[in-house]
Amino acid sequence: MKEPQDIDGKESVKVNCTFCGKEIECPKDMLQKSKKHMCYDCFQNADELAKGEDLGEVHVDIPMDKLIPENLTNSLVEGAFPDVWKERKEELKAMSKRDLAEEMFGTGAYIAIQQMLATMKKAEEDENNPKKQD
Repeated sequence: MKEPQDIDGKESVKVNCTFCGKEIECPKDMLQKSKKHMCYDCFQNADELAKGEDLGEVHVDIPMDKLIPENLTNSLVEGAFPDVWKERKEELKAMSKRDLAEEMFGTGAYIAIQQMLATMKKAEEDENNPKKQD
């Protein structure tokens, strides 16, 4: 373990990936909950690395830019856009390109912020109400 750092307002420490030895960040409150640590590169090959081992108590250091992969975003757009288009087609077609871009950007930003706040609220609730362990 190395010197504490500050990630998103929470104290963290540098630890080594159990699987490859790479130095990664671990929130300090995760140290006692995690038996092992895994970097993102090893996480992408977790099935091969685990070899049947339970990875339930492994802390994974996932970079912020990898939390919402592009393919997940694309699949959500492919699934949701046809409904939006069906409901608002005429209204959207009547907008200027600038107004349309502003509408779509604003909607995306609103949804992203809404989801981020919901995630933060859930994390805070989980932190304040830990499940009792047997």
